[in-house]
Parts: sequence; structure tokens; C-alpha cells
Amino acid sequence: MKANTKQLLIFCLNQMEKLDKGQINTETAREQANLIKQANNLLKHELDRVNTEIKLAQHNQAFNDQISIRNIEE
Repeated sequence: MKANTKQLLIFCLNQMEKLDKGQINTETAREQANLIKQANNLLKHELDRVNTEIKLAQHNQAFNDQISIRNIEE
């Protein structure tokens, strides 16, 4: 399953429709919203990491450095 901002928004809108139609209760909607928030935080983290990598590459090129960030996911 894809995990991107567009898919999260689609899921969220679908859940809002289900809540409006009474297909899910508010507790279920709240818990799912919390999970969406956590997933969105992970996507934001990825974006921040890419921005940092770009800035580091620019710095390394400008100052002939070899600064890198640690990759904890490997």
C-alpha cells in the first residue's frame, strides 16, 4: 500500500464521510485520525531529512567538506 500525503488525505476524507453517514463511531474516527497524524509526522520527517541532505550537499561542495548525516535505517 502506498503511503503518501495524497493517500492519507483520501483515507481521511473517506473516514469523514463514513462518520457523517454513521458507518463508524467517533471513537473509531478519533483513533484513525491519531494514526493518520503519526503517519503524516513520518512523511514530514522524510521531507525534513531530504532538505537537510540537500543543504549538506551544498555545504560540502562549497567548503570541500565531507559532512554527512547518519543513516539509522540501514
